[in-house]
Amino acid sequence: MRKIVLIGLIIILSVALFFIFTLLFTQYLVITSNTLPPATPTEQPTFTPVPTATPFVVAAEPTATPIPLDTPAPTATSIPIDPTATATLLPPTATSTSAAPQVIADSTVNVRSGPGLDYPVIGALSPNAPAPLIGRAADQSWWQVQLPGGQTGWVAGSVVEARNTADVPVTQAPPPQEPTATPVPAEPTRAPHQFEPTGWYSARNYGLTRFLGNITDVGGTPVNGVAVQAQCGGFSVISNPSGPVGGWTSNDGADDPPGFYDITVARYPVVCKWTLSVVYTEDGKNVQQLLSEPIEVDVTSEESIITANWRKNW
Repeated sequence: MRKIVLIGLIIILSVALFFIFTLLFTQYLVITSNTLPPATPTEQPTFTPVPTATPFVVAAEPTATPIPLDTPAPTATSIPIDPTATATLLPPTATSTSAAPQVIADSTVNVRSGPGLDYPVIGALSPNAPAPLIGRAADQSWWQVQLPGGQTGWVAGSVVEARNTADVPVTQAPPPQEPTATPVPAEPTRAPHQFEPTGWYSARNYGLTRFLGNITDVGGTPVNGVAVQAQCGGFSVISNPSGPVGGWTSNDGADDPPGFYDITVARYPVVCKWTLSVVYTEDGKNVQQLLSEPIEVDVTSEESIITANWRKNW
């Protein structure tokens, strides 16, 4: 399109120059004819005027839409900065650690304070999580690793895979810790006597002096085969063994309830300050061992039946 426009301009300029040149040439001829001396009239040839040139009309070309030589670059739109926005830092490019000494476990394994099962557990390695390898035992049966918090520990070589171990130094093992002594629970204080009274009371009866009661263990279970002695001054009497055991020389008491003992001294009140004790005897007559602390009970003319219960401590 630009070429067509230029051609049109050249043609118009050429026509304009032609007219200007013709006009100037005509004026020149007029001036020259007025200044020359009169010449001998000579028949001049008839001047044939030059036909006026028909103006060259240049058809108007349709207006061309100008083509921009260079498309201006779009103006960059500035993005307002939000003062409250926090810049998000891209994570650093991970550095390959495949060549660094490390250990990997297939499952969770214990990390100990030293190379041996005698050392206490101080942490654990997670499955498939590489741990930096910083030392080893001389026989490579244990590896020293660094835990995420910076603490060092040891893992058994049989439960991990060690990689790139050529330059791993031998590390001196820490001294094993002294085992903490397990405190021995103190034995409960033993009662001074195997049997002790749990209570006694008297009951009114004018025609009988009688001592009776029940003997049980600490759990409340009746205890059979235990004898009780009742003593007043130089006089004493020993009960048959407690429970349905029978007498020393007869079958008396064979039908007694478990743990029950009974002593009938007389069929009248024997007024005295009596002493009751649990004893060990083999014949019902002689006491070989005193098994309880003696207790004193009063038998009066109004209250002559005494109930005294006992507990076996051990």
